[in-house]
Amino acid sequence: MLHQRAGRQLLSQYGYFFVFWFVIQVFVNVPIINLASGWTEELLTDVVKVLIWLGVGLYMIFHTKRDQFVIERPFQLNLKFKPLYITLIAIIIYMLATAFIQRHSIGVVATFKPTMLLQDFLVVGICEETVFRGYLLNRLRKMIDSQQTALIIQAILFALIHLPRYLTTYPALPILTILSQLVTVAILGYLFGWLFLKSRSLWPGIIVHSVWDLLIVVLIGS
Repeated sequence: MLHQRAGRQLLSQYGYFFVFWFVIQVFVNVPIINLASGWTEELLTDVVKVLIWLGVGLYMIFHTKRDQFVIERPFQLNLKFKPLYITLIAIIIYMLATAFIQRHSIGVVATFKPTMLLQDFLVVGICEETVFRGYLLNRLRKMIDSQQTALIIQAILFALIHLPRYLTTYPALPILTILSQLVTVAILGYLFGWLFLKSRSLWPGIIVHSVWDLLIVVLIGS
């Protein structure tokens, strides 16, 4: 059962963060994208992502009592977790197959730019995993008896936090594209959450998240 008071507090924190990120996306990231380019654009948007996401995530983790977390040391390294490597092999095969089906060849897409490596490979994974698995799921699992319920809730919330980006993309994305993206992100959020709970470490999820994003921009195109 979800403890009502703690649950409302956690969902309120998510709501505040959602609104805050939407404002940042509209009034900071969109102008940066429109006015800058290349490494300047990349570095500025990366700084924003790190300050907002990693900053908030670390603050919430280190200012929360340990007994409110199901995993007290989320940053503990665990690279002996075998499902990590099975998952990596699976997503690599999936990405290669998808690239071949879509383009009838496997190689770096024309839209790929070296600047994408910084955000898609080094920044996004650690920032998003810190907030959503290190803090939100870590607290949520402590409140909910069912692991599956906790994983599903955080996966849905993880998908929804991507709406600010989808809704501010120009030209506007079709509704069906947004819905399909939300479903994909929710499934990935579930996977990252499962890796976190089973390994009791953020690092397997961070690695898989980063590799997924990297393969998307290199092989598929964003």
